[in-house]
Amino acid sequence: MNDLSPAPTPGAAPDPHPFLELCADAEGHRPLLAVRRFDAPFLLTASLSHGVGSSRLALDRGKAGKVRVAAFRRIAGRVVLVQRNKHHLATGDAAAVRAGEESFATSVLWSAPALREQDGAVVVDATGLALTDLHGVAEQLGALGQGLYGVDPAASFPLTDEARLGARGLRLPALLTFRGSSPGAAVRDVVPVPGSLTVVQHLHLVPLPDPPLPVRRYHPGSGGYGIGHDDHGAGTTAGRRVKLQPRFRLEPLDPAAPSGPVRRPIVFTVDPAVPEPVRSAVVEGGNWWREAFERAGFTDAYRVEVAPEGIDDNDLAVNSVRWVHRDGRGWSHGQALTDPRTGEIISGRVRLGSQRVEQITALAEALHAPYGQPDEAERLAAVERLVLGRMRQLAAHEIGHALGFMHNFASTHHPRPSVMDYPHPRVTVTPDGRLDSSDAYGEGLGPWDHFLVAHAYGRFPGRGDGHDDSRADGHDDEGALAELRRAAAEQGLAYVTDEDAHAPDAAHADAVLWVSPVADPFAALDEALAVRRAALAGFSRAVLPPGRQTGELEERAVLLQLYHRSQLSAVARLIGGTRYAYGLAGEAGGGAAPVAGEVQRRALARLSGLLRAEHLALPRQMLDALTPPAIRYGRSPEYFDTRAGRVFDPFSAVEATAALVTQELLDPARLNRLGWQHAADPAVPGPGEVLDALLDTVWRGDPPADDGLVAAVAVRETAGWVVLRSAVDAVGSDLLHGAVRTRLTAVLRRLAEELRAADGTAEREASATLSSFLAGDDSVRLGPPPRIPPGAPI
Repeated sequence: MNDLSPAPTPGAAPDPHPFLELCADAEGHRPLLAVRRFDAPFLLTASLSHGVGSSRLALDRGKAGKVRVAAFRRIAGRVVLVQRNKHHLATGDAAAVRAGEESFATSVLWSAPALREQDGAVVVDATGLALTDLHGVAEQLGALGQGLYGVDPAASFPLTDEARLGARGLRLPALLTFRGSSPGAAVRDVVPVPGSLTVVQHLHLVPLPDPPLPVRRYHPGSGGYGIGHDDHGAGTTAGRRVKLQPRFRLEPLDPAAPSGPVRRPIVFTVDPAVPEPVRSAVVEGGNWWREAFERAGFTDAYRVEVAPEGIDDNDLAVNSVRWVHRDGRGWSHGQALTDPRTGEIISGRVRLGSQRVEQITALAEALHAPYGQPDEAERLAAVERLVLGRMRQLAAHEIGHALGFMHNFASTHHPRPSVMDYPHPRVTVTPDGRLDSSDAYGEGLGPWDHFLVAHAYGRFPGRGDGHDDSRADGHDDEGALAELRRAAAEQGLAYVTDEDAHAPDAAHADAVLWVSPVADPFAALDEALAVRRAALAGFSRAVLPPGRQTGELEERAVLLQLYHRSQLSAVARLIGGTRYAYGLAGEAGGGAAPVAGEVQRRALARLSGLLRAEHLALPRQMLDALTPPAIRYGRSPEYFDTRAGRVFDPFSAVEATAALVTQELLDPARLNRLGWQHAADPAVPGPGEVLDALLDTVWRGDPPADDGLVAAVAVRETAGWVVLRSAVDAVGSDLLHGAVRTRLTAVLRRLAEELRAADGTAEREASATLSSFLAGDDSVRLGPPPRIPPGAPI
């Protein structure tokens, strides 16, 4: 197999002596390597061509592992594979580099005896290397509490016939069998014999690109991924932390031209397993990025196409878009495998979860209720349009990650949202009461997406200002990049990404996931509630395909009952919310500004009002339509819990709906922020006021009028206990500051006194429970918080 030498890296001179070769084995069972270069670094990564199939485990078909920097060493007659430290380096003269290398540990990954020397190379049996769990399957299973697993050498085999040496170096596939004990539920759900889990791993040994791609330094406001290391060498003037912008190599045919064709375009190939018409939607959405590259000055530099027949999508020379099947709701992913020295993207890997089509179809069917209707064909067409619109956007989003771009969860406030945001379908109610989803998802890129490509890939020949010492080709001009950022800021293109947008404790007022493209969060919430009312009013068996068992109606009911959840989060983010931007110390701006007090109070009034029975109760015709799952079927986590035996439990549905409000407003981090903001500015509601507003809605004032609601009093009572349970949890949290806890405790003490004098049984019981809790009675039990069925990804 010596004739399979790797093709040269673009821009490099042909190398007649690759650092590795595959050698023929007389028996054909062993992968024999001829190592030509020792102590020369290369890239090492491990991917899975055959995964586990569980959304909870994130061990998918096509998943790439982390990129390592490794080198072979020859020690005492053995070939040793050493992983170098890529996070702690030292630049400078020879002494500085040596000091860096000797200061931090390396890791020996594998070794084997040298078998012979051949044509200036050392031949070694790489079976043990191929069977090493470098992807970290066992570690992942253990970290997720899914059992203690390890590779079983007797049931694991190198796939020698599938080993390849090509344009991206050497690939060693192997069938790995993991034996384990105490397998977790996620493993048991998908593995035939849970104690014996088998995957196929591909090890990739990739030569470093030569010459290296000129680096583009990462800017925190650029929207790109920042990869990097600590530089401990002499002469570092920008601090130890070095961060680079990942990007593909785009070499112009004419280096002096500001625009034009490139030597090697970026091509993503779409798995032909994606069924039509989804496949065409994926190709169309992925190709939206083409416009941005053309606007940045590149001709025919980017495209997405269906993979040609026979293509090897396990080859790192292929940028692949894989169709992945899993058990349960899960995420799609875009990965960029990068050269840690420069940020050059070696390969892009995208995994689209096929269950996303099922999820968005279920929502669209719940909204449009098409089956058996006189206009069934028209409604089904609306369902398909919504689904395909989502898949176009999803393809553009995940490929954007593989191009080197982060999420932007503040783009709802842009003139046009970014495809790197998480979108909620825009649905409205027509004057005649019908639901309109014709504009559910936007088409094409937003201005932020054009900025991303320009900032990561744009070329600025002839603009060098002498301030960028990394500008090896004269094209990476810091002044031009700063101008791009200034122009984006002037357009109002805010950027807020992951850590500042996820979970209730996120503080940024404008960074919320899964919101529709309506800049005003109050208007967006009103719109969502109107859609919810109309969809709930029209709920019937028409929301479910006629061949499905009627127990699945419960799942569709969840989608509608909680339809407003993300827009609710957007309003909640205003309470205790702040606004800030990413930047550098030498740039203008900075600091975090709280949301104005009057806006926070408006948001508090809006959300506390959602605890009224009219927003929590389920309509009678929905309750009348629901039946328990049939025999051999069951409820999944997508359903509301039930404590009513096998039938639907309205109490649990009301609890989960009320908990949408309490989990947001009574989060300890939010309450702590409010405590300080209120102390600094009394116009901001304090944490005690927040709790009082919730309690006013569910425990004080007149009971709800009937107004046709089913069990309105019971609904209000249920919401009241949800608020009390959440308040007690907040007061007992170790995360709460003492001053904030004092305010909340005072509110609960006052409520207990008020309810003690009330006439109702529920009020007196609540008073007794609160009094016992406040007295330190450890026997007080309010039960666990309600479980809210998952709402993401959409």
